Amino acid sequence: MKFKFENLGLLDSAELELSDLTIVCGENNMGKTYATYAVYGFLRSWKMLLRNVIISEISSMEHSKEKYQINLEEIFGGKINEYLNKLGIEFQKVLHEVFASKEETFKDTKISISVEKELDAFKKPYQRIVQGGGSVLATITKEADSPILEFLSADVESRLGAFGLIEFVIDAITEIVFSPYFPTPHISSAERTGATIFRRELDMARTRVLKVIHEWYSPKEIRNRRFTTGYAWPVEDNMDFVGQLEDIDKQTSELMKEHPEILTAFDEIIGGSYKVIKNQGLVFQAKEGENRRYTMNEASSCARALLDVGFYLRCRAKAGDLFIIDEPELNLHPKNQRAFARLIAQLVNAGVKVFMTTHSDYLVKELNALIMLNQQTEHTKKVQAQYGYSDSELLNPNNIVLYIAEKTGRRKNQNTLRQAKIYPDLGIEVSTFDDTIELMNTIQNDLIYGGE
Repeated sequence: MKFKFENLGLLDSAELELSDLTIVCGENNMGKTYATYAVYGFLRSWKMLLRNVIISEISSMEHSKEKYQINLEEIFGGKINEYLNKLGIEFQKVLHEVFASKEETFKDTKISISVEKELDAFKKPYQRIVQGGGSVLATITKEADSPILEFLSADVESRLGAFGLIEFVIDAITEIVFSPYFPTPHISSAERTGATIFRRELDMARTRVLKVIHEWYSPKEIRNRRFTTGYAWPVEDNMDFVGQLEDIDKQTSELMKEHPEILTAFDEIIGGSYKVIKNQGLVFQAKEGENRRYTMNEASSCARALLDVGFYLRCRAKAGDLFIIDEPELNLHPKNQRAFARLIAQLVNAGVKVFMTTHSDYLVKELNALIMLNQQTEHTKKVQAQYGYSDSELLNPNNIVLYIAEKTGRRKNQNTLRQAKIYPDLGIEVSTFDDTIELMNTIQNDLIYGGE
């Protein structure tokens, strides 16, 4: 999936295509966060936006009183990018909500979304039974290898009006035709450490706000109004997720059922594990020190910074997701930054797509090593065995894209994203890090060897 941005906050013009591993790096104040939040915001809201795009077409279709048939191929075949473009236009209308900013902030912004090729959306069968009042109102079915979506009911016309069953048709189209293009996103924002430290206070504040809302507004007004926290969606969703950790603690993600070794690798990074203990709540249990337990306020900054990541992996993650993490190196020693790079590689190879921003040369250099090891020559195999890399950590360069946020244009006054080159034998070319490191080395050499 490819995104094109124009006048998106600090980002003047850029293209960004999601891959199995997508990395964005560069100097501060260049627009990296704007691109990240926009990608997350779109993937979070596309289902809601799609309804606005297709409802008029679906509602106006001819149908009998008992039968409602839609040829999905006739409507959507060869037109997915047309609908994605319409979704982009709809998304522009809610951008100010994504960023919790004023509506005029994005009045000149343009966003377009496209895919390189369409998927075969009609192979899998689909069935949904719509119930109400203790009885079956209708069935929605699509046979395998058939593009015909069929809606059967005793009286389609009256029941659609009475119960809004047209929404179920839209849900079916959403699931069959469009869902295969959109991964489920989970974001760990740069503010995740603060959300961890103040999660109790945030929960109490949210409870008070909800109480006031219910006291001042009727149920109908609550449904029709949009109440916001004043935070950007990624930050708000991060806080919401951290606030429900005790509730989801007993859940086991599909990813952990298939790849428990990933959680083991994660626990090695944080030096222990997270536990929910009766009468104690959420604690961090250290691996060393006789299994001592600490509250999150007492735990290390590393354990706090990765709290939501740990629970996402253990309780929610599944193949096909898009895991978005802002600056994974926050509060991590270089040793753990390298280990986190290897964890990312394991996630990618297990089927979880990863999108990250970073300022860490350590992290990128370790990813480079995983790319070079993937050559599987006699030499690289020896290096792999010598330093203990597993096959599940090696990265195929064809599945990685890295973008560098930088200045462009004749006067170097336009912020954009430039795709870096990736070489199987050398890794990723990241000039933003290399130039700074070379300058530092030059200064140190002059200090050490330049004197008389």
